[in-house]
Amino acid sequence: MVAANKKFPWMSYYVHYKFFLSRLKNHDKVIRIEPIEAKNGIYKIHLSNGVLNIFICECYCFGVAEYYELLDKVDVKIAAIVINSNWCGYTSEVKELCKEFNVGVFEFGEFFGAINRKDFWNYISPE
Repeated sequence: MVAANKKFPWMSYYVHYKFFLSRLKNHDKVIRIEPIEAKNGIYKIHLSNGVLNIFICECYCFGVAEYYELLDKVDVKIAAIVINSNWCGYTSEVKELCKEFNVGVFEFGEFFGAINRKDFWNYISPE
C-alpha cells in the first residue's frame, strides 16, 4: 500500500527516492539532479545531452488513466515516468500513448538505458 497523498496517490511509500537518486547520480550521462517537487517525485535531470523532467512513482500498474490524471496534477512538462519499484509496472497501452507525445514510461532499470539515447522515449529494454 502506498502512502496517502490526495495530490499524488502513487508516491513512494517512504516518501523518498534515495535508492533511485543515488544510482542515477552515478550514471555517466547525468550531470545534476534538481528537485522540482521532491515530495511528489518530480525531478529535473540534467544530462550531457539535455534536460528531462521526470515523475517517479510506485503505482501498482501505471496506465492511461493514471497518465491523464498525472497531467492534471502537475504544472511542468513531464518527459519521463519512472516506476520505482520491482513489484510495480506499466501497461503497454500507456507506453505506446506516451511515445506519441515523446514521453517515456520506464521501469527503474529501463530508464538507465533510455537516457543514453536522444530519443529516450523509444527505448525498449532488450529483455
